[in-house]
Amino acid sequence: MSSPHEDLVLFESHHNARLYKLNRPAKLNSLNQEMIDLLTKKVRNWRELESCKVIIGTGDQRAFCAGGDVKQLVLDLKEGKDTALPFFKSEFELNWTLGRLGKPYVAIIDGVTMGGGAGLSLPADIRIATPKTIFAMPETKIGYAPDVGSNYYLAQLDGAIGAWLAVTGQELYGRAVYELGIATHYVTPNLLPTIINEITQLDSPTSAQISSIVSSYTASAPAGPDSGSDLSSKSNPDGLSPIKGEIRGFLDKTFSLKSIPEIHSALTKSQSDSALSGEVKEWARVQLDLLNARSPTSTAVALTGYRKAKEARRLDRVLLNDITMATAFCGPESGRATDDFVKGVSSVLIDRSKTAPEWIPSELSDPRLALSEIIKNFYPTKSSTTTTIPELQLVPESASKLDSGRDSTWNKFRKYGLPSEQLIKASVDGYSPQSGAFALTEKELIAQFLEDSTSGTRRDEVVQRIKSVVEKNCKVDKGGYLEWK
Repeated sequence: MSSPHEDLVLFESHHNARLYKLNRPAKLNSLNQEMIDLLTKKVRNWRELESCKVIIGTGDQRAFCAGGDVKQLVLDLKEGKDTALPFFKSEFELNWTLGRLGKPYVAIIDGVTMGGGAGLSLPADIRIATPKTIFAMPETKIGYAPDVGSNYYLAQLDGAIGAWLAVTGQELYGRAVYELGIATHYVTPNLLPTIINEITQLDSPTSAQISSIVSSYTASAPAGPDSGSDLSSKSNPDGLSPIKGEIRGFLDKTFSLKSIPEIHSALTKSQSDSALSGEVKEWARVQLDLLNARSPTSTAVALTGYRKAKEARRLDRVLLNDITMATAFCGPESGRATDDFVKGVSSVLIDRSKTAPEWIPSELSDPRLALSEIIKNFYPTKSSTTTTIPELQLVPESASKLDSGRDSTWNKFRKYGLPSEQLIKASVDGYSPQSGAFALTEKELIAQFLEDSTSGTRRDEVVQRIKSVVEKNCKVDKGGYLEWK
């Protein structure tokens, strides 16, 4: 008979598949220490188990996982209990193990998937979204910044989309989660039991086989003209992502700027820019409202963490940055760089206040938000701080020396989803192993990204994706050959 603690996560064995189900529905499956410990023990066992050929992670009908139970962590901090850093330490260690399973891992992100839920699902090579999926890294809303290694994956999204998500905490709904690259597949929820059953019947599944199975159930995109009513939103999650065309161009230009004050200024100026369409201005206005409500310190830390991840291109380095940052937000009070995390969680999750907390500092121009100060206070080296930073025990050990080059999984995050702009560019430029040394036509380029078994809706979406990227980024010579602009 299972104990109450074991019931927080349910574990199942089906043929050569192993499945975990988060089981804390009253808290939208938000993670506490017991759940982290249970998952870590079981996942590390499955990693070594020869008879385990694939791991599948699920939640329930409302949520995959809404994040870490930061409300309890802050309640503990107020009582003088040091539970926050031990929690983050063990959570980040689990995030690393999930990224180093050495076997197919499928995350079914049906429902709310935020924060710590992203940490559990983003390492999966197959990530299945549905119209019920709501994805976000909402940490800046509560005076914190994205952690759980998420910046490693956000940095592999197209353009500045990852920076935008990290800084604003913007929610993505349904199909947009798939189209922007967070999920690799998109299906309707009623098909999930069938998909899971098919995966568990495989004797020695590969990620490619699993991708092919899930792809065959791809939900059709909405038909008709691309009007506002067809775009993805909370009320219309099955709509197409609005992040394209002019909006995408404005997003990339704005969130590639060096600092939060520059981003804020660009969003502000957009409202009186006659060169921008009404659609772009409205999108920018929403982002400006979000930014104004966020902790200035958190947004500056979020942007810095994202940039560091994009530069490092290593999951171990990102997680080490995360534990250093977490210590600055919620470590011992004497060494804490800010109280915004305690204030934010208290206001948003405990008191349920309808107004933004009184962040300190409150102005983006405050010198404490300068890049040099953010690095000194939130990403210090061991030799430059007297605060004790927890040591992460990464299992398995990294196969290469820290900071010795990019991670072996870099640029593979979107391997089984819609092709990324970076992968398409590599093929056009001749750097992809499949492209060879010769220039490609659009038809030849498309053929490289279509598996033999790709058909139906999924095939159409891959073709459309490549055509749209080519139209935006490539020149075509007289012979029909492509050249990246």
